[in-house]
Amino acid sequence: MISPKRPTILLTSMLLVLLCLISTVCSAPSCSTRRQQVNVESCKYGTYVDWCRNTVCAKGPGQSCGGDWWEFGKCGEGTYCACGTCSGCSLNLECWSGTFC
Repeated sequence: MISPKRPTILLTSMLLVLLCLISTVCSAPSCSTRRQQVNVESCKYGTYVDWCRNTVCAKGPGQSCGGDWWEFGKCGEGTYCACGTCSGCSLNLECWSGTFC
């Protein structure tokens, strides 16, 4: 026999999950109606497409990166984002050893 509290607990759990999903979507950065494009040749570490579908310059070794929506940028090829800083070596052999978080 199912206890009368079980459906209430299940419904409460489902509502909590729904609220978490809604808050995550609502916290996404807003995008302007105009698309922003960069001159690809001016991007030393390459490019990527951001949340708003704009082509932006990638970050290089030692530059800030990350964020929930990559609002601080993504690292170029050969580097990775660790503790908010691009670490590793870029394709033009500039390196950053990084720090411990």
